[in-house]
Amino acid sequence: MKIRKQFLKTIPLTLVFAGFGAVTSGQELSEQNLPTLSPTLHTALYPEVMCAGCIVPHWDQGYLVHEEFDRDPAVVTMYDRVGKKVLEARMVPADAVKASVRAAGATRTGGILAIGGGIMTDGSSQRFVVKSDPTGHITQSVKTADFYPQQACEATDSTVWVLGYETLSRYDPNYRDVSDEEKNVLRHYSFEKGLVGSFVSLGSISKSRDVSMQIAHPGKTFLRCGKDRVAVLLGATAEYIEIDTSTEKLSRWRVALPSGLGEKTSGFAVTEEGRSFVGLSDFSDQDNRRTTGLYELKADSGTPVATLVPVAGTITKYDPSNIAPDGTFFYLWGADGNELVMQRQGDSWGLSWARVTSSATVSN
Repeated sequence: MKIRKQFLKTIPLTLVFAGFGAVTSGQELSEQNLPTLSPTLHTALYPEVMCAGCIVPHWDQGYLVHEEFDRDPAVVTMYDRVGKKVLEARMVPADAVKASVRAAGATRTGGILAIGGGIMTDGSSQRFVVKSDPTGHITQSVKTADFYPQQACEATDSTVWVLGYETLSRYDPNYRDVSDEEKNVLRHYSFEKGLVGSFVSLGSISKSRDVSMQIAHPGKTFLRCGKDRVAVLLGATAEYIEIDTSTEKLSRWRVALPSGLGEKTSGFAVTEEGRSFVGLSDFSDQDNRRTTGLYELKADSGTPVATLVPVAGTITKYDPSNIAPDGTFFYLWGADGNELVMQRQGDSWGLSWARVTSSATVSN
């Protein structure tokens, strides 16, 4: 019990979806057609990087990636799906004197993809995206100028999508006074060409003064590169965004919270076949019960609202002062092909893999 409580405190399990209350689902689900989670297919322990007080690692492209800030702010380690450390690299561009990593993920070939900032050999301060090969050798990097990257993922064509915000101050000689409607938070980079695309203005997300901080928080936003699309889940405004990578067509949906559930999430994943899943968690002071569950996100073209369909058998209510029932869903780390990688009661310092079978049928 003590170990479980400590571990949950180290993971951003609950993030407020402030906009969920404004959109609720009026659809009813046919119980027999709910998507179903398979029995556990695989488990792995990661005691080196999943522990009380540890920096939370990130699951991406079949690997668990960890920033080693306690040893070196630029070092990243990577572990495979059986818990073995397979790579360690110092993610610093060739022309950097000093650098630190903000976040990291995996490339599709087994290398490391990292974003950060540092001091260059010419004395300038730069922000960058840097990539290694499977041996840890730095192969490519691209500077992001006044754009402060917070999350990044590699597309199938080896380009990189980055979520972040502009940081130019009024005292910077290159400062330009532009509105939030002109400041885009999602950018597309090529290591050969630099910036090749810019999407989703800050002003279209929220008029709040702290919207940049909401975007910056890795637990309040999620960026995933799928097989043929880029997906962004904005927790601050309960919005789901997709970009077709072949046409760069952008689609946006408000996310409807299932009736009777709270306003918090615990992870996001996009599978190889293109299905999207969201973890939800909430606590009720009234009955002293925590509710957790896994949902499939359904976003259909032509409709402005995306729905969250419960995965049968994953919705659990329990007293948080006691041990949760064995198998209780806690956190969705991501996808490994068409399997979901999650953390459930009984997994200790590890992860478990399962597949969601069948799609839900929704009827009015």
